[in-house]
Amino acid sequence: MNGLWRRFLVTLGLGFCTLGPLSWTLSVPALADAAPLASDWVAGHKARTRLTAGRVVNAGKPPGQLYAFVEIELAEGWKTYWRSPGDSGIPPHFEFGKSTNLAKAEVLYPAPKRIAGKGETIIGYTGIVIFPVALTAADPTLPIELAARVQFGMCKDICVPTEAALTLSVAADAPPTPAGPAQEAIDRVPVVIAVGAKTLPVSVPHLISVLSGLKPAADKLSITADFPQGTAGADAFLEAPDGLYLPLLAQTAATGTSVTFEADISKDVDLAALTGKIIGITLVSDAGASATSFKFE
Repeated sequence: MNGLWRRFLVTLGLGFCTLGPLSWTLSVPALADAAPLASDWVAGHKARTRLTAGRVVNAGKPPGQLYAFVEIELAEGWKTYWRSPGDSGIPPHFEFGKSTNLAKAEVLYPAPKRIAGKGETIIGYTGIVIFPVALTAADPTLPIELAARVQFGMCKDICVPTEAALTLSVAADAPPTPAGPAQEAIDRVPVVIAVGAKTLPVSVPHLISVLSGLKPAADKLSITADFPQGTAGADAFLEAPDGLYLPLLAQTAATGTSVTFEADISKDVDLAALTGKIIGITLVSDAGASATSFKFE
């Protein structure tokens, strides 16, 4: 169990929920159970989890890239977290160390959303969330025996830590993933934009300017971004390294396709520790999402 999860459990005064019979009915549309490669569902408290797998052949993706998909279905009113959870919560944790013939497993995060709660805001997901996992086989002629341990926090009126152990044999000649939720999850993964890129994709948002806050005003972090396909659903989420704290951004202005977000960094923020650090930023909208970074200075 990793340190973040251990601290989360101590805070809650809980141990992991024992996964038992499914005692509730999903109010969200269930995913198709007829995926070509799929594990059994593992039922827990107000959620169920499984693995599926297949090759992705869409335009813009590596030809025939093999993916697994961690599918989590949450009961109505429950939510789970993104890798940077917001005001509270714990990010999901994935382990694949007990797999065989697996050289690499890269977990990808679909664009999250801001979810307001009782006195706090989290960044995460509701309903159905699918985490694509790009797989690389040690020997591409042999199957991957995938063993995944998935830990995630869930909240409604209370917060519950949940764990699922999932296994799936992924054949070397795995079929393409069918059109539907798995493909859509990949399409919702933010496009990575390299810092200083001279050519920017026209379909996803991108940074225009960043005022990190040290000078001329040390009380504000201000970020302006362009949303070329429209500002519906426009939002921005920060990720600081080394466990450093940055508050949530709030939208303060919008002109045309340009949106400005600001955060008060005058309190509870270690400006000295942040100076020179690379800050990740994910920009999301109804039309697409992107991920890039900037130096805090």
